[in-house]
Amino acid sequence: MALGAFFAIGGYHKLFNASRHATLTRTLQDDAVHDLPIMQWLLPSIEFGGGCALIVGLLSVLAAFGLFVICVGAIALDAVKRISAWQPIDRADWLGDLLYLPESLYCIGLSVVMLAGPGPWSFDATIAALLAG
Repeated sequence: MALGAFFAIGGYHKLFNASRHATLTRTLQDDAVHDLPIMQWLLPSIEFGGGCALIVGLLSVLAAFGLFVICVGAIALDAVKRISAWQPIDRADWLGDLLYLPESLYCIGLSVVMLAGPGPWSFDATIAALLAG
């Protein structure tokens, strides 16, 4: 639920707060993301929708996968630049910096949801019980 809340709140602000949306758009431009007019709305929509889905446990594995893909993209396009700016002293330091990034931790948490499932109190579990019974 905490991961869901993070993504839902972040996605909401990127969709409905002009300054947050502008920051996202600049980041996407700086990272040379293709189809910017689509991606500037698609990515925060997936964050918001996926976050809400994780909160209630509806299509949790699919939502976690979509959010995982966004996080991997954020690591590949933006986070690696931040690590370079920190000037790691060797490969171990670079790896430590990578694991220190919030995006990496989100990927780990989302992997748990993808592998373990949503849990017994989710809508997914309720729907599965109704279909089985």
